[in-house]
Amino acid sequence: MGRTLATFTQLIAKEVSSWRAFRRALRREDQVYLDELFQSVKYHASAGSYASKATPFEAMVVAMLIESYKSNTLLEKRVALLEKNKQETNGPENPQRMDF
Repeated sequence: MGRTLATFTQLIAKEVSSWRAFRRALRREDQVYLDELFQSVKYHASAGSYASKATPFEAMVVAMLIESYKSNTLLEKRVALLEKNKQETNGPENPQRMDF
């Protein structure tokens, strides 16, 4: 007797396959980013298998958001550290204003 339900990894592969036409329509550099997003989903496959209320694609999007948020948070911390180091180097008598 075999499995009656597909594994989450199999659902990921099926979903990625369903996006092939969309991927082909993207510019080459954007195709790389889409591939990386789908790759990030695989890091959370075990959590996705427990998301019984969500559709597989919803669980995949949440996994992508987690990876994106994690990346943004790390970058924000690096920028804050660089700004702090720059202020310490310049000293309090010569502060540089950073307007963005």
